[in-house]
Amino acid sequence: MKKVALTELDPRLQKQVTAAEQQLKTNPQYAMEILNGILGRNPGCIEVRRGLRRAQKAVFGTKKGLFDGIVGGLMAGKAAKAAEADPVAAILAAEEALAKKPTDVVANRTIALAAIKLEFYELAAFAYEELAAADPKNVQHFIDLANTWINGHEYDQALAAADAGLKAFPGNGDLQEAVRKASVNKTMKKGNWEDSKGDFQSKLKDKDEALRLEQSTRTVTDAGTALEQAAALAEKIQAQPDSLDLYRDIVRQFIAASDLDSAIAWLQRGRQTTLGRADSSLERQESDLIITRYEKNSKSLRDAVTAGNAAAQASLDANEKELTEYRLQTAASLVERYPNDYSFRFELGTLLLEARRIEDAIQQLQYAQRNPKYRQPALLTLGRAFTLGGKFDLAVEQLTLAKTEIMIMNELKKEVIYELGTAYDLMGKAKEAVDEYKIIYMADSGYRDVATKINAFYERQKGANA
Repeated sequence: MKKVALTELDPRLQKQVTAAEQQLKTNPQYAMEILNGILGRNPGCIEVRRGLRRAQKAVFGTKKGLFDGIVGGLMAGKAAKAAEADPVAAILAAEEALAKKPTDVVANRTIALAAIKLEFYELAAFAYEELAAADPKNVQHFIDLANTWINGHEYDQALAAADAGLKAFPGNGDLQEAVRKASVNKTMKKGNWEDSKGDFQSKLKDKDEALRLEQSTRTVTDAGTALEQAAALAEKIQAQPDSLDLYRDIVRQFIAASDLDSAIAWLQRGRQTTLGRADSSLERQESDLIITRYEKNSKSLRDAVTAGNAAAQASLDANEKELTEYRLQTAASLVERYPNDYSFRFELGTLLLEARRIEDAIQQLQYAQRNPKYRQPALLTLGRAFTLGGKFDLAVEQLTLAKTEIMIMNELKKEVIYELGTAYDLMGKAKEAVDEYKIIYMADSGYRDVATKINAFYERQKGANA
């Protein structure tokens, strides 16, 4: 049994598949019959099998039986024997069972094992996807899915499967190992380390020699060389799995190659080492990389929206929402684990204020003042929090304190004075407000809209004196 793409089917069959897909909601029974017939003649077409499964679920539902888990465990040996003896026949028999119960555990497991025997890894992965969807509390399904994609040399799919599993089962060692394997193999594949010209070890030795000579006179800047360096480091990590320095190096190479997914995967692996578990800077770096990945996605989606892609707006909104939630969740987690690191408290307070959680923000910002580096920025942000909360007198108090502590007229002091003027404005104290704006105006008349505010004040005075 070999894979057959939908586009390789007879054009008439392709039209029938399209028609069946269109009937999934209104007439799933019809869709099921059509797709079942096409699959019988083309068992290697994954797209048809996926469509058939959707139709079967629409007809029969997806409810699990009370004893599915027990029965699945008891029948696992039988499924393995059937798959080993005659994998093609086992797949056909499993499909007959799924035609009556599309979430049948034994049938899906039989298809997975039989497909692996045939080295038809995409079909095996589909079966494991079905098992994971039907029983998402079973970590083994995610492990099997990730490893199946690795065996099929589909490393991005493997990383996605392992990532989905780790979201449900954080810290699972088997899933983390799958991430490592997929990342190593993806790295070697990108660096073209798997062609027929010699074994990996000899190529690595020759390539290392050449790279050392070449880079004695220049800095690595191009993505191709960075990936080659990463491939060499991946092999070294296999020999020295607890070397945190090697993990730092490989992360740097992937960042240089603009491969954030691989950089994050290797950084997460490095954090599992003995030294990595105690290094808060790695946790910060991981969150920074994930945020950068979200921001890159947002930029691409904004470009698509600008280009007239209306559907991209919904994706952009969802990505922005996920980014906000991730930043808040990460900052809160860092504060929980490192309560005496006031830089984390300042970041959390700032994010809470952006989310309009004013009281929570105030509490974190008050803690952040204990760090001399963040004291004045924390006072500024506290002033903004009090202003947003309508406590203008408290805002004036915090901002005045920050103003007196900052000795030079830098950007931070201008910002503090501007916010102080705004607080006075909102209190109805126009004279006090303009006195603050004048301080900025005398140092930098082009700062924000202070010139407009000053000119408007004097115009009002002229009108009053006329």
